[in-house]
Amino acid sequence: MNNEFNDIRPYSEEEFPEVLHRLVNSPYLHETLRKIKWPGCPLILRGVANLVIKQFIRKQMRGIKTREDFQQKLIIDKFMHWIIENTTNGLSFSGHEKLDRDTAYLYISNHRDIVLDVAFITCAMVDAKLPFIEIAIGDNLLMNQFVEDLIRINRSFIVRRNLPLREQIGASLKLSKYINHTMKEGNSLWIAQREGRAKDGKDLTNPAILKMLYLSERKSEKNFSEYINSMNLVPVSINYELDPLDNLKAWEIYRKETRGEHTKRKHEDLISMYFGIKGMKGRVHLNFGEPLRGNFPSDKSAADAIDNFICYNYKIWPTNYIAFDSLNEGDRFKDKYTEEEKIMFLKRFRHLPSAVRKIGLRTYAEAVEKKISMERDA
Repeated sequence: MNNEFNDIRPYSEEEFPEVLHRLVNSPYLHETLRKIKWPGCPLILRGVANLVIKQFIRKQMRGIKTREDFQQKLIIDKFMHWIIENTTNGLSFSGHEKLDRDTAYLYISNHRDIVLDVAFITCAMVDAKLPFIEIAIGDNLLMNQFVEDLIRINRSFIVRRNLPLREQIGASLKLSKYINHTMKEGNSLWIAQREGRAKDGKDLTNPAILKMLYLSERKSEKNFSEYINSMNLVPVSINYELDPLDNLKAWEIYRKETRGEHTKRKHEDLISMYFGIKGMKGRVHLNFGEPLRGNFPSDKSAADAIDNFICYNYKIWPTNYIAFDSLNEGDRFKDKYTEEEKIMFLKRFRHLPSAVRKIGLRTYAEAVEKKISMERDA
């Protein structure tokens, strides 16, 4: 791998043993697991508890010799299996049968959860016998060495954000070079359609993402449209029946609408990751598209094509229909859900003020609104 990318690329197979050693021996990991498993542990026993956890981790890591071992045996077989079994009512996916194992794709999906969007996509890849993908992760999540090690050992590459203008241009150019280099090497990657989650339920691709991809290739013989057609850019639509963070997101949007801003708390992203992983998500469905093809005179036209696929191919859940009917004080879609489902879903918002409750419902109703609009315009 070109040394130019050392600060953003995933860890290599050669680096794996050293990084795994750091992870296993990380006091941060021992302390975090102890707080989760035994939050009321007396001060006098914390050192012993951490030591027991360390030995348990070492035992779990036996037989983990490669990055693929780590992802398959630990992340997929244990961590993701637990999440699917305990926090969802099933993960399903469609469209994957159109994809070829020997072709490099750039997957681009809507973004609802910091960790789980791409985690579920990776599970679908593994189940469909497709290769592991590299994953774009924002540097805002790199809170310490342990988190960076965990992210980069899982084939993640780093997206640098919030830099001074000149530095940001240079970071975007390097990222563009890395993505194009990696795909030419025959490896698939995933990026989100925008920076940050779509907390309002409106999944819109930022054209700047596509402009960034082309940045390092703009002097090549391909114009923008030819470049997009050559990239095997596959849109992926993901929809959760339930969002564990719907109340928190509704409050955040409310504060922005009424105060003009939402001030992030310390480690807010980490808290969101934790509750997003632990919370119930109901059913989850992914829909994989075919590589984007067509005439794209601008980054906006390509972004619109991605949005059209993502929004048209949502799996619409009863929760989406209930939210739509509740907001509109009607029963247009009453055949799509039961009265029991309606009562249970609306209980999620019973403690919210009316204005915040409407925002929460709106995030679910957006999928139905968008599909109605697209079908009307077709």
